Amino acid sequence: MRGMRERASRSWRRGRAAGAVAMVAAAALGGLTGCSKQVPGPGPRTEPPPATGQVITHTVREGEDLRRIADLYYGDPDRATGIAADNGLQPPVNLVAGSVLQLTFAADEYARARRRAAALGPYNRGVAALDGGDLAEAERQFRLALRTAPGLADARYNLALVLLDRGQTDIAADSLAVLAAARPGDPDIGFALGNARFHQTRYREAAAAFAGVLERHPDHRRAAFGHARALQEAGEGAAAAAAWQAYLRLDPDSSWAVQARRHLRELTGG
Repeated sequence: MRGMRERASRSWRRGRAAGAVAMVAAAALGGLTGCSKQVPGPGPRTEPPPATGQVITHTVREGEDLRRIADLYYGDPDRATGIAADNGLQPPVNLVAGSVLQLTFAADEYARARRRAAALGPYNRGVAALDGGDLAEAERQFRLALRTAPGLADARYNLALVLLDRGQTDIAADSLAVLAAARPGDPDIGFALGNARFHQTRYREAAAAFAGVLERHPDHRRAAFGHARALQEAGEGAAAAAAWQAYLRLDPDSSWAVQARRHLRELTGG
């Protein structure tokens, strides 16, 4: 890690090309490519149940979980419970790659769901470009996805990471601040916002962003490191020393721990 910067495509980029989707309203309208963050995840049916009303079917790929799929199509991870009920799944749910989920939509939700599904093509191309290090193409594809579906949070998040890597820190930070306000419990967004604020030299705001992550995820080592580093840069010596000690309790042995001990000695003279 150089300062607080990590390559977006390596460490905090989320979302990968994922299972195929088809939209149906009593009959299939055609296949599209889906996307989702991969988290290992009984298996639903290998064929979707009969379609009634307005439905999107999603073919699961390795690592997908219900909350990410719910976020993708409904814009609300908590709709995972409804997806499980509609597909006869009982907790704990560990999705099997290749199985098919049926996602049902009210009439007033279906148009937005169609836009989100249509945005997955450019979104996935953006992910591929990011993995390949082509930041200009990744930016173009994520912006295309967002023109189709402005509420696609993963596209907005990944676009912000691309902008950080391309030096457009203020624009990225503004976008991440909006996302963090809408999703205060998301550790990836909170960490990225802290990183952006750090690069703006707004160290107290960076420390606050990292502290927000740690309130909900106290074992988040990167946020703990960032919190201590931001406090130190802000001139908060005693608080920074305590934060470095807290970090070392989480991580006593890595190369980052070596840096933490060095910073701690700078503050304490030990």
